[in-house]
Amino acid sequence: MAKSEIYNNESLHKAERKEMIRECRKDKMKIMAEKILIITGGTVDYEWAKDWLSGKTYDYCIAADSGLVHADKLGIRVDYILGDYDSVNERLLDTYKKDTQTVTYPPEKNYTDTHLAVITALKHHPAAIDILGATGTRYDHALTNIFIMKQALEAGTECCIYDKYNKIYLLNGNKTIKKADQYGKYISFVPMTEEVVLTLKGLKYPLNGYILRQGLSICQSNEIKEETAEILIEKGIVAAIESRD
Repeated sequence: MAKSEIYNNESLHKAERKEMIRECRKDKMKIMAEKILIITGGTVDYEWAKDWLSGKTYDYCIAADSGLVHADKLGIRVDYILGDYDSVNERLLDTYKKDTQTVTYPPEKNYTDTHLAVITALKHHPAAIDILGATGTRYDHALTNIFIMKQALEAGTECCIYDKYNKIYLLNGNKTIKKADQYGKYISFVPMTEEVVLTLKGLKYPLNGYILRQGLSICQSNEIKEETAEILIEKGIVAAIESRD
């Protein structure tokens, strides 16, 4: 029988964010799971997801609440389940509980299920986290999920949100992107801090030490023109969005 835990609001709210970050950074050299997949309850295009997942391998998979439904339809082995399960069929949940570690949280809590999944993933000190189901019809959840990736950024873990049309990640340093590996035709940069100082090389619209402030749209729909593109962030944090129509 797999381990099953239940948290109430009192026990959950005692775990403050700073303590979670400290725990995630503990023993950073001991990597328990190199690459982790999180499946959460937003929109997932199953045909696209099956094709996308066919070329990938993960050491650990976390299903956040109704992300379990997606995982089941995609035929993905799940190692850890969390959430309040208000939108999960009881029979399906019981099937997975038999041999999967399961943690139950109250419906009313200070963290979304996706946020709790990221916190749980970071405790394994992974090199990378990929998230499916983080976008969809609920813009409040989608925007929050992008900001949640800041926790992974602070822990030194690469974290990306994927859907059929977008790859989204945060940057606070330098990155090189090969044109052949680009997720889509376009790449955009959205400032997550009040201002960002960035340099763009190898793109259709290059920039050199440009101060990108929140509320500006100058960094939308750029394109990689050289074999490789360089993004240099001197100050601040941007959300990078590689997208296709």
